[in-house]
Amino acid sequence: MTQKELKKLKRYQLLELLIMQIEETEQLKQQLAEMEQRHRDQELKISKLGSLAEAALQLNGVIDAAQKAADQYLEAAQKEAEAIVAEANRNAEELMRRAENKLECDSIVNEQLGQA
Repeated sequence: MTQKELKKLKRYQLLELLIMQIEETEQLKQQLAEMEQRHRDQELKISKLGSLAEAALQLNGVIDAAQKAADQYLEAAQKEAEAIVAEANRNAEELMRRAENKLECDSIVNEQLGQA
C-alpha cells in the first residue's frame, strides 16, 4: 500500500491494518516454530540413518533461510506498523486541532448572538 493510500485511510482503518500485520506476524512465528519442530524431527531421523553431517547441513540451510525470511518480514511489518501508528497519531492530532478550532468559532458566534 502506498504512502498516499495510507494517508487517505481513517484511523480505525489504519488500526485494522496494524492488527492484521500483528496477526500475520504471529502466524509467521507459529509457522517458524512448526518448521523448527520439523527440523528437530528430521535431525532425529537423519541421525538414525547415519549421514547426519550432510543432512544436518542441508536442513540447517533451510532453517537459516526460513529464519532470515521471517526476520525480514517481521522487521518490515514492524516498520509498517510504526508508520501506520505515526500516521494515525498525526491524523488524530489534526482532528483534535480542527475540533478545537470549531469549538472556538462556535463560542465566538454564540457570544456575538448573545450580544445582539
